Amino acid sequence: MTASAHRVRFCPWLVFALLAVLAGTLAACKPKSVRADATKPLEQSFKEAEPEMRQMIATVNSNLKAGNYQEAGRLLEPVVSGRQLTAQQKQAVSIALQQLNQAVAANPVLDNKEMYELRNKIFQALHSGPRF
Repeated sequence: MTASAHRVRFCPWLVFALLAVLAGTLAACKPKSVRADATKPLEQSFKEAEPEMRQMIATVNSNLKAGNYQEAGRLLEPVVSGRQLTAQQKQAVSIALQQLNQAVAANPVLDNKEMYELRNKIFQALHSGPRF
C-alpha cells in the first residue's frame, strides 16, 4: 500500500474528528438561556395580598416575561424588603432570584453594580428574620 492510499483511508476519521471538535466548539458558544420562570409562583403566592401588592407583582411578572430583568429586580426589591413573607412567597421570590441570576449569567450586560445590589437585597430579604 502506498502512502497516498493510507491518507485516503484515514481521511474519513480525520474529517469525523474535526467535525466532532467543531460541534463541541459551537455548542460551547451557544448563548445561555434563562430557564427559571417565577411568574406563576409569584402570582399564586401573592394572590391574597393587598391589591397594591398584587399590582406590583403583576408588573414584576410583565417585566420578567419581557426579559426586562433589571426593571423586574427594581420592582421586586421593595416588595420583599422589610416585609414578613409567607413560606410560599419566599419560595416564589427565590425562584425569581434564580431567574434574575440566570439572566445575569446569560447576559453580561446585566452584570452591573445596580443589579448586584438588587439581587443582594432580595437575597437578604429572603434569609432575614427569625432563625428558630
